[in-house]
Amino acid sequence: MKLFIANLPHKLSEAELKQMLTQFGQVHSVMLKMDEDGKRKGWGFVEMPVNDQAKAAISALNEKEIYGRKITVKEAEERGKDSSGNFRKLRREYRDNSGEIDGNKW
Repeated sequence: MKLFIANLPHKLSEAELKQMLTQFGQVHSVMLKMDEDGKRKGWGFVEMPVNDQAKAAISALNEKEIYGRKITVKEAEERGKDSSGNFRKLRREYRDNSGEIDGNKW
């Protein structure tokens, strides 16, 4: 199961996060997002291959305070084909197919 973890303290390393999660089971991967300057953004993803272990980690760590910050731990949501990132494409397709946007003929 892929977990999304947010509001992480910027000083928390991937190794520390992995160590926290291994108490609940096997951790396949840890990835903390970084900006262009190499600074941590405060969120990332963890892959735990056993769902029950991942759910135990969610229950135990969600809203837990780490270095003064309450973290969010939840199951990661897969982006669908029609996610908000495709809004312009969908709008363009609608316009091309119907000849109108927001009730205006073009």
